[in-house]
Amino acid sequence: MKKILLILFSLQQLQALPSTITMPTTIQEQLCNKLSDQNCNEVQQLHYSHHFKLDNDALLLFFHIYKKDALNPHGSLNAPIILNMQGKWKSIKGYMSDEIQEILRDPFNGIWLHTVSTTRNGYSSLYYSKNGLNWQKVKLPSIRTFQTLKLCFQRNELILTFQRVENDNVKAWITTYHDALSKEPTWRLMEKKELYQKVCQKTSPYNNAWVKQRVKGVNILFKHKYKNRIITFPKKSNSTKIIPQKPHIEGKNNRMLHKPYSIQLGTFNYKTSIPLVYQEFEALKDKLITREIHKESKIQYKVFLNSFINRKTAQKSLEILKQQYINSKILKNAFITKLP
Repeated sequence: MKKILLILFSLQQLQALPSTITMPTTIQEQLCNKLSDQNCNEVQQLHYSHHFKLDNDALLLFFHIYKKDALNPHGSLNAPIILNMQGKWKSIKGYMSDEIQEILRDPFNGIWLHTVSTTRNGYSSLYYSKNGLNWQKVKLPSIRTFQTLKLCFQRNELILTFQRVENDNVKAWITTYHDALSKEPTWRLMEKKELYQKVCQKTSPYNNAWVKQRVKGVNILFKHKYKNRIITFPKKSNSTKIIPQKPHIEGKNNRMLHKPYSIQLGTFNYKTSIPLVYQEFEALKDKLITREIHKESKIQYKVFLNSFINRKTAQKSLEILKQQYINSKILKNAFITKLP
């Protein structure tokens, strides 16, 4: 009888909760203050990044600061927040560096977060958490400036496989699961023959029914399959601070001012290739512009140098640069185009 009453009480409490859970303004302000020393605004926006499904129908959400023309537009920090079924938003202490690439659950119910730096030649970082509340940065092998990283979980071991896409160079390190989470793990470099003999253990599915919905408009939406619950928050959250608008310029040159010419240095399929361009043109890094180009289901990254009102000025600048950087393979293939 007591069990029945407890179930009925729980159902009554659940039904009493609001069906739509929205992000409070106070949470947006907390995230902005954590990720930047300035308020969020039209130029510096708070963006949703990734999510991960936790136990008990909770969601782990990540946010970052986005600045369109910055050296690293998506910022270099990710702030986690946990949202439960009762609609409570819990800000997690600390943050993760660089851009999130992948979030995985291991066979022991642990959470692994892989990030890559776009300013340090594809430098990877790895974080671990048991429940999404407390995070530990895992110490990786010393040489890991590769474009891709894959985690392989075995019964008692963890394998990290790094690969350079350009020359198909693959390297892998292995250690015990327990040692990987120690302060000074002992990673052993594997031979390729040994690597191909290993079989990764797949993580078993767990009960969580949140589904991310595609919605036309400005909101992110998560819907629960079995319970009357919807989570919604803005794709980009700006403060109410008013940003002075630039005066509108009439005339035939107005279109060119909005889409100026630039020197396109290259198009890359992997974001980790971008730091190599920034490294070569370190003296001109303030004039480098990165753009994400979404083409069907693929994402490409284009790097431009400076902006110009007309093609003639841009071409002249490119010719001067080629004389200054005589051995640059990047400038050899550079050309003039309009900024997307």
